[in-house]
Amino acid sequence: MSNIRVDLYLRPIRFAFLVRPDDIKSTLEIFKINSCLWGGKFNPIIPYFKRLPIWWEKNSYKFENAKQVINGYFDFFEPDFLVEAEKGLADEYGFDPQRVIQLDDIFQCEGERGRAKYGLSVHDLYMGLYKREFQFQRRCQPNIVQVKAKDKAFENFVACNFGSFFNKMNLKYLEEDYKEVFNPVEIELDANALYRLYESDYCSALTLGHAEIKVNYYEHSDPTLFILDAHQSRDLIDFWNLRAVYRNVVAIPIEWIKELSPFCKNFILDNYRPIPGNPNRVMINPISMFSRSISEQDIKEIYQNYLQVDKVGANLLQTWYPPIWNKSPESMVRTTRPTLKAASNVLDVVVDSSKPSISFSTLFPEFANQFGNRIGWANVVRLNDYSFKDQVATVFPCDYKNSFFLKLGLRIESLLATTEGLVIFPEYRGTTEHWELINGTAAFNTWFENNNITATPSDAGRATQQIVQTLGGFLGVNSLAYKGVVQLLDEMSRKPTKSVHFQDFQNKINVAVTDDMRARMILETLVKQKVVELGLHIKCSKCSSSHWYSLKALDYSLICKFCLQQFNFPIIKPKDAKWAYRVIGAFAQPEYARGGYAASLAIRFFAHIIGKMHSSEITWSTAQELTLLSSDKIEADFILWSQRKQMFGLDYPTETVFGETKSFATDAFKRDEIDKMKSLAKLFPGSILVFATMKDPEELSKKELERIRKLAEWGREYDRERKQSRAPVILLTGIELFIPFHLAMTWEEKGGKHKELIKPAWVSTRLDNLRVLADLTQQLYLGMPSYGKWLEVKWQKKLKK
Repeated sequence: MSNIRVDLYLRPIRFAFLVRPDDIKSTLEIFKINSCLWGGKFNPIIPYFKRLPIWWEKNSYKFENAKQVINGYFDFFEPDFLVEAEKGLADEYGFDPQRVIQLDDIFQCEGERGRAKYGLSVHDLYMGLYKREFQFQRRCQPNIVQVKAKDKAFENFVACNFGSFFNKMNLKYLEEDYKEVFNPVEIELDANALYRLYESDYCSALTLGHAEIKVNYYEHSDPTLFILDAHQSRDLIDFWNLRAVYRNVVAIPIEWIKELSPFCKNFILDNYRPIPGNPNRVMINPISMFSRSISEQDIKEIYQNYLQVDKVGANLLQTWYPPIWNKSPESMVRTTRPTLKAASNVLDVVVDSSKPSISFSTLFPEFANQFGNRIGWANVVRLNDYSFKDQVATVFPCDYKNSFFLKLGLRIESLLATTEGLVIFPEYRGTTEHWELINGTAAFNTWFENNNITATPSDAGRATQQIVQTLGGFLGVNSLAYKGVVQLLDEMSRKPTKSVHFQDFQNKINVAVTDDMRARMILETLVKQKVVELGLHIKCSKCSSSHWYSLKALDYSLICKFCLQQFNFPIIKPKDAKWAYRVIGAFAQPEYARGGYAASLAIRFFAHIIGKMHSSEITWSTAQELTLLSSDKIEADFILWSQRKQMFGLDYPTETVFGETKSFATDAFKRDEIDKMKSLAKLFPGSILVFATMKDPEELSKKELERIRKLAEWGREYDRERKQSRAPVILLTGIELFIPFHLAMTWEEKGGKHKELIKPAWVSTRLDNLRVLADLTQQLYLGMPSYGKWLEVKWQKKLKK
C-alpha cells in the first residue's frame, strides 16, 4: 500500500496573448479583455517579432534570438491557452492547435448561445460580490473608481493601469454591471488625477477582476517605480508583465514625470527602510526603473531632476528590463510567477500499489454560472508519495504546450503537465474525477510509444524491479548500501547451495555495518523482506551429500536432492543439521543479481539521497530495451523523471535521466556503452546521462575515465534552442552508491577535494540540481575544470578570434 497526498486548488484560466509590440489597437483590445476576465491582470502579454528589435537591449548585446525570447516567456508563464492577436502568430511554437484561440473566442456576446468560449468573465464575479457584500448599505464606502483618459492619447495607459471596458454594444453589459454593482466614482485621468489616485487607497476594474483570489508571490523584489512612455505599447506591455510577476510596481508616465515627482520621491523615502524582523538591518531598496523606450541620454537628466532624493543609500537606478524570459541563475533567488488560488483542498489517500486509483471532487468558483463558457476555470492537482514506497508515478515531464500523454481513468478532456502540477479544466461545477494511476515503467512505456519508440523490459531490468519490490521500496534498498553486504549476497549466489551458516552471515553483516544497531536493522530487513531465507543444511544418510532445506520443507522424512532417496531427519545426530541463510529470488542470481544491486542503489541515490533529503521526487523505471523506428536497439539500465519540489510556489521543470550501471568489473564502461548513452542524449535533447559503479574512484581505469570524459565534454556544449547544456554527465562511484544517508555529509567526511567542493553553502543546498551535481562529479572524478571556468576559457578563445 502507498500513501498518496493530493493537493488540489482552484485558479482562473491563464491566457497568454501573443501580439506585435507596436500594435496599439490590438494591445488596447487585450487590455480590455483582461479587464473583463476573472484574474485577467495576471495573464501575460508576450511581444511577437521575427527578429529582436533595436530597442530590445540598450547596450546592443543580443545573446539570444527572437524565438528563444518568446519561448522563454512561454516557459516562464506556462499558459493554459495561447491567444493570437493575428491568426498564425503561434504557428512555429509547437502549441497544440486546439489550445490556440483568437481574441474573439473568449467572451460570449449578449444574446449569444452556445458554450464554446473560454475563461470566466467578470459578469458572474460582479453578481457574486453584489449578493455577498455590495447589496448592503456599508458604513464606510470603498473607494471604487472608473478611470477614463482625459486625453485620448492616454487611453492605452488607462486600460493597462486601471482597466477598461468595451464600447461594442454586445459587450456593453460588462461596463453596465460594473456601474450598477459598485457605483464607481468616474475620474478623467490627467497628471493631477493620477497623483491623487496613487496617494489614495483605490479599487479599479482591474483590481476587482482578481477578487476571490489569493495571490501568492514568491519573488523578493523591492518596490519599483517603472518610468515609461505612456504612448508606446511596448512599454505598456513590459509594465503589464512586470506587474504580473512582482508585488509592488507603479507606472510613472514620462509625460507627467514633473507633476508626479513629489509622489515618486515620497515613494522612495517611505519604502527605504529596514526589512521587518531582519536583525542585520538589511534595507528595502526602492528602485527607479526606466523602460526600454527611454534613451540613456535622457535617463540621467530625468533621474537627477525628478527622482533622486536627499538620503544616502536610498537612490537606486535601473536602466535595464528584468529578463523574466530567462531562467534564474542557480546561485540567485529564483524568480517565478505568483500562484493564484481561489480555493484549495488536501486529500490523503491510501492506494493499492498493484492497482492504484484516486477520486476527488473538483473545485469551482461559488459565483460561477453553472452553464457558462465550456472552459471557465482550472484545477491544479499535485501528487506526492509520502509512504516512501516509490511504486506510483507522481512525476512527469513538464509540457504545457501539449496535452498530457497519459490517460488517467476515463478523462478525455485536456490535461496539462506543468511545474505547477497537473492542470485540468472541469466543464461543470462539482464534478468528480476518478484517476487510475500507474507505476513508473508503464508511464515510461506510454511516453516512449508517443515518441515512436517501443520499450521492452530487459532481464536485468526485471531483476532490478524485483529487488526494489522485494525490499519494499528504496527505504528497504538502504540495507544494500554497504559494500560488504552486496559482496556477501553475491558470494552466496555463486555457491551451489546459495547459502551460508547463520552465524557466519550475522558476523559478516556486523563487519560490513560497523554500527551495531544499524547492523541488526539490516539483518532484520534482509530476513523479513525475504532476501534470505532461514533453513537447515542436512546430510543425507544414504549418500552423505549435504543439502539446504527450507523450514516449510522440513519433516521427519526427507528426499535427498542428489540421490533422490528418502532418508530420516537426523534426530539422533542433530549435529548433521546446521542452520543457514540462503539467498532467494532475484538475489540468488550471480554477478551481483545481474547488475541489479548497482542499478537499484543508483535509483535509490536519486530517490532518497538527493531526493527525499532535498524535497525532490522521481518516477523511475528499470532497464528497458528501446527499439527505434530505424529498428536500432538501445538499452538503458534505468530511466528517471526527476523533479525538484517546492513546498511553496512552483516546482522546477522535470529532468529526464538515463543511467548505465556497473558492479565491480574492471574497465567496464566500454565504447559501445558510451555511444548508446550519447544516442539517447541525441534522441532526448537536454537529458541527464548517469554512469554509476560500485567501485571506488581509484578503481576506475584510465580508459573508462577517458571515454566518459569525452562524452562529458560533448555534453557540456550549449544547446541554443533549449538554452542549456546539451547533456550533463554524472559519474557516481561507490562513495555515492554506498552513502548511508546524506551526500553533503559524506563528502565532507571524505575530506580533500570532496570537502572543498561542498564547502560553499549554496552548493550543499543545491545537490538535487542534477546539472550542479554533474559539474561536481566531473571535477571530482574526471579531472575536468568547473563548468564556469570551462565556459570562461571558451569565451576568451572566442574574444581572441
